[in-house]
Amino acid sequence: MRPGQALLMGCSETSSRLPNFLIIGAMKAGTTSLYHYLGSHRQVYLPKTKELDYFTAELNWGRGLPWYERQFASAPHGLPAIGEASTSYTKYPRFTGVPERVANTLPGVRLIYVVRHPIERMYSHYRHNVTLGEETRSFNEAVLKNRSYTDYSLYALQVRQYLERFPQEQLLIITSENLREARQQTIQTVCEFLGIEKEQNLPTLHQEFYTTAARPTYGLVVRSFRRGLKTAFPSRSHLWRGHFLPGIVKESLGRRRIPEQAAGQVALSDATKEQVEELLREDVRRLRNYMADGFDGWGIA
Repeated sequence: MRPGQALLMGCSETSSRLPNFLIIGAMKAGTTSLYHYLGSHRQVYLPKTKELDYFTAELNWGRGLPWYERQFASAPHGLPAIGEASTSYTKYPRFTGVPERVANTLPGVRLIYVVRHPIERMYSHYRHNVTLGEETRSFNEAVLKNRSYTDYSLYALQVRQYLERFPQEQLLIITSENLREARQQTIQTVCEFLGIEKEQNLPTLHQEFYTTAARPTYGLVVRSFRRGLKTAFPSRSHLWRGHFLPGIVKESLGRRRIPEQAAGQVALSDATKEQVEELLREDVRRLRNYMADGFDGWGIA
């Protein structure tokens, strides 16, 4: 029996139509790339829709377990790894109670958490909000005024929510930097964790997916339209992302330019960087307890 296979089997005994692994975040840390890499593995099933957000009460928890099971209805029987990826699962304290719901539904599930240099993640998060028209402040101002930028980069804080419900051996933390720079080795580590074969030639492994810089930027009308579609049709991501709209329609509905202050990489001032690193330092120290040897704490702690 491969490493991790017993836990995977224990989870799949609950239902062959429920996942036995979750990619739980972090936002803007490479979860979409990991979703595509694993999705091309012949022993893995992932639904077409990323971000099912089922275990998040404010999003899709109210749709009920039958709805969630339907998202995996086309998974082949006997497949060793069935999963999904939702970054809202590590957005505490904005969303609370997620680990408890996961544990009650999928007690044997394996959890994969992708983390990234905290300040780089914040900047990508900031750019994401700018493209959605939800952020107009400079990065220096926004990072201190909107606590979610910091909260989602407090990785040890997010991990602790899960370790209150799960043993540590059910959690794997990988870094975005390793996923980018040592991709083959990192994916093999993930495969071993999931108890599946270490594929050498996954067809998507040379790609990076859905970077913030490649995202379109829209005005108020398109933004409101996308939100309405996401709420009404959470399993139709190609609709609410707006990819089906012809370019001329997007322009006429108010496609907008990125504000000048967010158009390129904006370095934090020395004073702001010092404040942000102070907010992060103790969390990074705690994160070391869950990381493999050699983790450098991104030079923060």
